[in-house]
Amino acid sequence: MIPVVPPFIQHVIEHKAGGLAYVPTRAPFGYRYQSYRWDPATKQLTVRLHDRHYSRSNANRTVAVTAEWLKLPIAKCGDGNEKSYQVDGNRVFSAGGTLVWRCVRGTGGRTVKILVAGRNLPASTLAIVASSVKRL
Repeated sequence: MIPVVPPFIQHVIEHKAGGLAYVPTRAPFGYRYQSYRWDPATKQLTVRLHDRHYSRSNANRTVAVTAEWLKLPIAKCGDGNEKSYQVDGNRVFSAGGTLVWRCVRGTGGRTVKILVAGRNLPASTLAIVASSVKRL
């Protein structure tokens, strides 16, 4: 099976992001890897997936997968949710239809928050993407 994020890019992400090197392993149908962004100032890694049936400039057809440190205990991860899903054994939270998130225990016991945002996809599809995110 072909990975969602190309192997060369995975190595670059792993080198730059270190403990926040998390990438999706599943993508919605028709969506492909578009780009990644590592912001060392905010310690955020964002991987973008885009629907290949639309032009890259159409931001409505883009899914952003972001990994960041959560400064609260892991028990507080679900605060502010409207709905929660159990996907592949992972608890995923939703705040409306365009944003889902889950938390994982990262390196050194720190908590990592994985956020997935997309405009034209149902929250259940975004939850599948969030559940698939793995550490490199």
